[in-house]
Amino acid sequence: MNKPLPFFPVALAAWLACAAQAVLGIPEGLVLCPFRLVTGHRCPGCGMGHAVVHAMRGNWAESLRHHPIGIALLAVWTGWLLLEASRYFFGAAFAPGFASGRGTSSNVASRP
Repeated sequence: MNKPLPFFPVALAAWLACAAQAVLGIPEGLVLCPFRLVTGHRCPGCGMGHAVVHAMRGNWAESLRHHPIGIALLAVWTGWLLLEASRYFFGAAFAPGFASGRGTSSNVASRP
């Protein structure tokens, strides 16, 4: 059985793809949502990709127009990537047990 990809490289690749779109531009009218492509209806996440790209450009109003959570998502996503990268370079894993589901509130509280 193949080992699944670690989350960090996938999240970093997606962030870099958004950054590339911020630099190169997004074609107007491009629909990125699979649900909308199939049904023609907007889902709750529709516009999130455009919102993140506009936030990366510093176009706050345009980001909010596409999706109100885009700016917050970009801030949390970027912060998490920076934290994960810094912990990787200093030899500590991000939130041990978090991704695997092994960590619980009882054993997290008992750590020194």
